[in-house]
Amino acid sequence: MSTQMLSNLARKAGKRDRGGVVAALAEAFDDDPVFRWASPDDERRRRTLPDFFSLALEAFAEHDETWCTNDGVSGAAIWAPAGVEPMTETDGELFATLCAEAAGPDADRWLELIALLDDNHPHHTDHHYLWLLGIRPAQQGCGHGSALLRTVLDDADRTGSPAYLEATSKDNRRLYERHGFRVTGEMAAVGGPPLWAMWREPQ
Repeated sequence: MSTQMLSNLARKAGKRDRGGVVAALAEAFDDDPVFRWASPDDERRRRTLPDFFSLALEAFAEHDETWCTNDGVSGAAIWAPAGVEPMTETDGELFATLCAEAAGPDADRWLELIALLDDNHPHHTDHHYLWLLGIRPAQQGCGHGSALLRTVLDDADRTGSPAYLEATSKDNRRLYERHGFRVTGEMAAVGGPPLWAMWREPQ
């Protein structure tokens, strides 16, 4: 699929897209191994995920780098641009507290996961950070994930900026590898599934 065709599949998300973005991400990550570990009970996870993604949208709103698909929001991606901290220390502490409240009995697992990502986040050079990208299962394999990546990666290539993310499944890792990301490390919460730190140099 050409870059032009991909660009027609995604757009910057607006306030009216908030509900669709939250719903799409919650559905996309319901079967994700990391989120299933964080909230093992199916019913509780399905209550927690919309709250988590709503908090994530709010935490990254100032960056104005949330993108969604053009087809009724079947997927979305939340980015932080190069040269800024994804969250300030104060905002990060508040985010963790609110996530713990939303997670209820699973709070310790969520806090451990948040700390794991924070402790392993690279700080050696400015980079675009893909925090979350998900597509509803029924719409996967149609180019939407690639479109949501290219919206920022094309700009990263033009400006010579690297990009970073954490892949939460082998399927996600393969998608990111097709777009130039390479695994730089593996991490896991105690007793949890692996996540892969992935870095991409501009191309």
